[in-house]
Amino acid sequence: MTKQLLILTFLFTIIIRLSGQPQSYFPNLTRISVDTTYNVFFGYDKSTTRLINKPCYQLEKADPFHCYEDSVPVTWIILAKFKNKSLKDSIYIVYSEGLSADPVFEVSTKPDASTIIGSFYCLEFYINASGTIYTSGHTNNMFNKRKKFQLKNDTIVEVQQPYLYVGMKGKTMKDVTLFKDKVGKTIVAQLPKEYEIEILLAESGTKDFEIETLFLVRTDFGLVGWLRLEGFGEQVLKDLYYAGD
Repeated sequence: MTKQLLILTFLFTIIIRLSGQPQSYFPNLTRISVDTTYNVFFGYDKSTTRLINKPCYQLEKADPFHCYEDSVPVTWIILAKFKNKSLKDSIYIVYSEGLSADPVFEVSTKPDASTIIGSFYCLEFYINASGTIYTSGHTNNMFNKRKKFQLKNDTIVEVQQPYLYVGMKGKTMKDVTLFKDKVGKTIVAQLPKEYEIEILLAESGTKDFEIETLFLVRTDFGLVGWLRLEGFGEQVLKDLYYAGD
């Protein structure tokens, strides 16, 4: 094999890896594909998590999570059983694509709706040995939200962030106005349709299913101001939209 061919083969291999392999944010965790239709992934620590990864109807009939295939409207995949020193009992991590294409991970102590301690609408779900959970994905929200949670004494608490990172670039789909503050009338910039902007941050909500309508935006020139949306139905960038029902 010639030197030139070796170089081309090496470059081609790198390109394939970069384009086909999603970034590994947590190299200490084992990462598996859960749902290829929606590009869903699950990451776990082998020291505290026993992988199951089976639909509920494929479990042994004696298993408490067993179900009959024709008795459930959607397929529930029992992903894993998690246990560490801080927990009294083991917890189960379950995945479903949802009734209307709403991928969801649920954390439960038993196969009972009343024992669900956390529901996460996301495309990527990671849990490390200490019970720290990281989620991401554009589903049932306006953009790809990256969130962190902590499992404590059979409860799950979100680690609140001052803002949510958006990091989205594109051209405006309509005329928009940027303001100095979240409230008030002082204008920083008035931008025409087809103007290049970058959405930097969103105000972090504290309620489930809360839709962000305040975004910190940088203009192509470099000015920064607050973009105020009237609701999730208002679209100013192609990729900034509510992905859900």
